Amino acid sequence: MDWNKTKSIFIIVFAILNIFLYWLYLDRYNESQNVVFLVESSNEEKLEADKISYSNLPEEVESQPYVTGKMKSFVASDVPGSGSAGDVLNDKSLAVRFNEPMPLGEKVSTEVLQEFVDTTVYKGDNYVLWRIDEKERQAIFFQEISGQPLYYSDGGKLTVYWNENAEVVNYEQTIFENVEESEQQKTLIPAIQAIHTLYQKLLLPTNTEIDSAEIGYSEYVTVSEDTQMFLPTWRIKATLEDGTQKEFFVNAVKDGVIELKDKEEEEEEPAQ
Repeated sequence: MDWNKTKSIFIIVFAILNIFLYWLYLDRYNESQNVVFLVESSNEEKLEADKISYSNLPEEVESQPYVTGKMKSFVASDVPGSGSAGDVLNDKSLAVRFNEPMPLGEKVSTEVLQEFVDTTVYKGDNYVLWRIDEKERQAIFFQEISGQPLYYSDGGKLTVYWNENAEVVNYEQTIFENVEESEQQKTLIPAIQAIHTLYQKLLLPTNTEIDSAEIGYSEYVTVSEDTQMFLPTWRIKATLEDGTQKEFFVNAVKDGVIELKDKEEEEEEPAQ
């Protein structure tokens, strides 16, 4: 037997086999890439088919840290001026009623309410106006954490009440202090992924228009009795087909829907 010739044949056969296996690998790899592409595009196709529209979403989102804060214990000196009487419901919640109502002007507006809070309330510039309820004559403010609103937290909230003469009669306040950012920055999911999450959870009906997507914070875990950790959170605001406006919240770090709701709205809902 000619071993040199046999060896050459084996080398040629193995070379052909290697070429075939490499071709097979490339073919399978390209197929997998095409499958991923189709999955990604199908989400957009489904949104389009259900007439769920959006525009002007944030394209680039900066990394954000987890944040911790401790609920403040109020003291008498936190009550503004001599024309008010402070009533500390407990050491973490301050209620102030004015002996002489404080005028806001001819008309209650975002500007005059924010000015009142900034100049009168303890650390008022830490709050941002969230909602005005003209029927109930009250305004809800959320505390800002690291420059972002803290959504629906009982520990970082301010409610201002006024009378029929547009005069503030009282307010109720809670606030976090000793706010600290963690050293590690967290990469956030893009806004469109948050929308896909809501869609996959069947929370976005047909003919829904996404109005805005904004980053804020929500309560995450309790670190100690008075200390909370806050999580970067997407707030997705949408208008439904019947004109109803809804807001949804999505974990901006690990994805997943977060159930946040105004407790006052919960109380208004009929019992099931």
